Amino acid sequence: MYSKALNLSFILALIVVILGAYTRLADAGLGCPDWPGCYGQLFVPDVVSSEYERPLDVAKAWKEMIHRYAASTLGLSIVVIFLIAVFRKPDTVRSIKLPTALLLLVVFQGALGMWTVTELVHPGIVTMHLLGGFSTTALIFWLLLNERQTTRLDKPIIGRHKTMLTAVIVLLVLQIFLGGWTSTNYAALSCGDYFPSCLGEMWPDNMDFKNAYYWGPLGVDYEYGVLESHTRTAIQMAHRIGALALTAAIIALSFALRTYVALRKSVSIVIVLLTIQIVLGIMNVVMSLPMFAATMHNAIGLALLLSLINLAHKMYPKKNSI
Repeated sequence: MYSKALNLSFILALIVVILGAYTRLADAGLGCPDWPGCYGQLFVPDVVSSEYERPLDVAKAWKEMIHRYAASTLGLSIVVIFLIAVFRKPDTVRSIKLPTALLLLVVFQGALGMWTVTELVHPGIVTMHLLGGFSTTALIFWLLLNERQTTRLDKPIIGRHKTMLTAVIVLLVLQIFLGGWTSTNYAALSCGDYFPSCLGEMWPDNMDFKNAYYWGPLGVDYEYGVLESHTRTAIQMAHRIGALALTAAIIALSFALRTYVALRKSVSIVIVLLTIQIVLGIMNVVMSLPMFAATMHNAIGLALLLSLINLAHKMYPKKNSI
């Protein structure tokens, strides 16, 4: 029962993350200007009263509400996971620490979803919401891995290789933040369709890094972005630099782990996903952010995180009981 609940929650989490990315990219985050309903209704209404300033866009409203329905279902499934973990027999329960953390995380994620609407898609809140979705999926995935048989390693893992993996995961999380910040500030196309250059230059003049990561005031409508073009260009360039650093780190890690036979398949998956992610990132620039490529860029970013978590689970087998 516990494993089935985890599998269902994992599938739901993947769906919610993809729907969230699609909703954000379709500019449907404010398709319903209130929360948790939509113009005061459980379902998208045909007409709305004059008390709402934002006009009804039925297509955007349904995109937003479908995302909410899926997220609510995920939340309920995580409650079930927590309850099962609490009431399972002692000899079958590894720990309730992670299920408890998962429950608290999804509650906070729900609050972030609400604030995304009430604070008018504030970039900081939306980016935190993205990171929360990735974290929720990653935590469910770790619990799933705990239910499986531990991989037997052909030889002990050298300490510095564990440190390298940890550093790569930290870099990836930072890059996910940079990507989320780029998207929520509408900076994805701030370099035009130029690649690897930006606006025809390798390093454009007058980029404003000072204000690129400023947490703006609450209560301001951030839909379609409020930053100046040179500030958005700085955000886009920072995301590209992060991508270069992450790529170099993953290549170095894969080279360091080449002698571990039991890890070769997992490392190969990481490299394949990294390659796909780079291609999608370039496509987003040169093709002016096509919806499919942009949505998949989010999905593959999550898949890359999960592949590294899978690698970590194999390299830290003694800690799998948490």
